[in-house]
Amino acid sequence: MTRSQIEEEKNLIFQQIHKYVPLLRPFFEIGDTLENFSSKLYDFPVAEEHQDRQKMVVTHIKNKFRKLFAKNFESLNLNFSGNLAYNIADHHMVLSHPFLISANIVSSAKKLLQNEKQDAIIVISSGDVPPNNYFSKGGFIFHGKRVPLFSVSEREYSSYYIPKRDLDPVRRLKDIGRWKDFDHEEQRFLQDEENFLGSIDFSNCRDYADQITHVVNRSWPRLFSVEQRNALPELLYITQEELTTECLIELLQSDNMISSTLFDSGFRESVLNNFRGIVTTWREDEGKGTHFFWRKYPGQPRSLRVWVQGNKLVPEDPRFASLAIPLEKQPVIELLKSREIYPSLFMIFSVLNFYAGIRPLTGFGSAVYLHLIKDAWLETLRNAGMKDEAELVNDVETNGLIAGLVLTYQRTMEKIQTLYAHDIFANGGMSREYLKRILDLKYRDVFSVGIADMYDYFRQKYIPKNEWIEKKITFDDLATLVFDWIK
Repeated sequence: MTRSQIEEEKNLIFQQIHKYVPLLRPFFEIGDTLENFSSKLYDFPVAEEHQDRQKMVVTHIKNKFRKLFAKNFESLNLNFSGNLAYNIADHHMVLSHPFLISANIVSSAKKLLQNEKQDAIIVISSGDVPPNNYFSKGGFIFHGKRVPLFSVSEREYSSYYIPKRDLDPVRRLKDIGRWKDFDHEEQRFLQDEENFLGSIDFSNCRDYADQITHVVNRSWPRLFSVEQRNALPELLYITQEELTTECLIELLQSDNMISSTLFDSGFRESVLNNFRGIVTTWREDEGKGTHFFWRKYPGQPRSLRVWVQGNKLVPEDPRFASLAIPLEKQPVIELLKSREIYPSLFMIFSVLNFYAGIRPLTGFGSAVYLHLIKDAWLETLRNAGMKDEAELVNDVETNGLIAGLVLTYQRTMEKIQTLYAHDIFANGGMSREYLKRILDLKYRDVFSVGIADMYDYFRQKYIPKNEWIEKKITFDDLATLVFDWIK
């Protein structure tokens, strides 16, 4: 495509996003550099009540990493003295997709390019996603080709329930007859990658999710050139589901907006009505979402959606009616402890962000639906006479959009090409000079590069089908408008 054709289609997409997703428009107008934008993410007021509630969250984060890293825990450089704002726009999986790896650079720019090791970067990632999700496809991408970590039969499992496993991409490629798709140099890299994964100490890991925390932590430095690695902050993933579960076990012991959502039938009905239809909540008539929790599928690492019926949460699948959950304090707490249920995204956001006041650093989708969830909470709490709680919710900022700004490219055969994590590993990591250059770019310019993938997401959820544009432009096309300086 010519530059003028790219610009023309980009403008058509802009117009539709501005019309149907107006909440996103301000992000296309941010003139700050990425570095300045990143610094401002942590500059916001925090109510004293939220500070007090956050102690619970911090305790459970520390407990998790203390168990997983044991004798190396102190070297992680955990610091919770500042305002708490965490990347929630990530999936609990190996580093791969440029949307996700770039988010950790945008969110933590001030911790990079330093001479001494900085405080750890904490990501509260989604552990509910199946291995076969938009950002993963059952493994990772290397040189434009899929490398599997799961078999086809496993790809729809819930990552939260997957047991500890071998991470053996080379064996899997050979088993499915695709090893020959890679040339000699690529095969050598993939063999080294399998050896790298096999060298990680998983002895403290309970399950696959724990393994991923270690894999991400060990892989992260490889995104950067060797001379930068000693001063890099640790990158630590904890699943939203596990963290929120631990918080719920405490919260449900007392009266608060979360326990009222589950155990006060009148308040619960108001919540069900006010949040219905928001992305990540529930649409019962379409079989989308779940009411508050997911129920473990018996004998398999999958989950069941549940709906409120009277004073119970009943599985949608009638075969499992006997697994109904009484909406009573002790049964719910015991099921959380045994991991027979885990919190939905609605419950996760309600606990961590709107009750505890942790600022969510978002993707382009979550920037929209978290704003809508906030508005629904404000309406619900005000109507229930909980004005003090509504004021606290109103303080929570949901406009820290960090995912969707792709930063990783190279020039190949005179074209700008998007790089996935393993492409960068194979290249020896991003140079210090490249990192400096991208952090000086304007937010609005980098954000505009992701508009093609944003459009795929938003048209499915917000744009009338009869107005859909037959999109032709890609990441790489749009990148030529912003990253043409790459040699």
